Amino acid sequence: MFALSFWTLLAFAPPAEAGPAGEPLAATEPPIARRFGGFVGAEWRVMGIGGHLSHGPGFSVGAIFFDHLALGLSGFARSGPINPQTFTYALPEGQTYKGQTSLKLRSDGSVIGLLIAPFHDFRRVPLNLELPIMVGYGGFGFYLHGEDRKVPDDRRVSEWENDLLDGRDSDPVNLALELGLRLAWTPRSAAQVRPYLGVHYLWVPGFDTAVLTNYNGISGVIGVKFGKFPGARPRPR
Repeated sequence: MFALSFWTLLAFAPPAEAGPAGEPLAATEPPIARRFGGFVGAEWRVMGIGGHLSHGPGFSVGAIFFDHLALGLSGFARSGPINPQTFTYALPEGQTYKGQTSLKLRSDGSVIGLLIAPFHDFRRVPLNLELPIMVGYGGFGFYLHGEDRKVPDDRRVSEWENDLLDGRDSDPVNLALELGLRLAWTPRSAAQVRPYLGVHYLWVPGFDTAVLTNYNGISGVIGVKFGKFPGARPRPR
């Protein structure tokens, strides 16, 4: 029975290729353990989201599977202190704040979610093409700044913001979807480093505040990833 099983397996086994002296060639596919990797990335974004231009940091971290798929987390932030853009909000008729009938507000927020990113390493040029998809949560809001943060009584600033904007000063948690296209440089001399450029489109369905009802838009991205990239094999010269 053992002999029969052995010869049955041998009959269906793929034939080994032979070298010049009849010696079997090494397998062209790497061992399964070598087809997994991981990465961490940092980036800077120029964002056209919400109908205005802003900028801020982003990140990504995750694992790589079978040379062509990255899974992990990604996100970015739009910080108010580094973005001086203001948004005018007209107070309802008859309402004022410290003698003002309108407010100049700043905005901040962030997005974080699951990253699913199929990619392809080109063999003949040192480039990598990636299609990152992020599904997660995004929250953006508006706030008083400068002298307006010195409120007239002992209540917290956030309470005044809620009252002045009728509880719609922010939309703190919403579904966020993002689709991107990135091109990375894969230098032969530093296989653990991948600088990249990309463009992304963010969609925050259902976003609704007193100031803006849309925070969708396009972002440009520049960044770098560090890690083990199993698809980075030597290219033919």
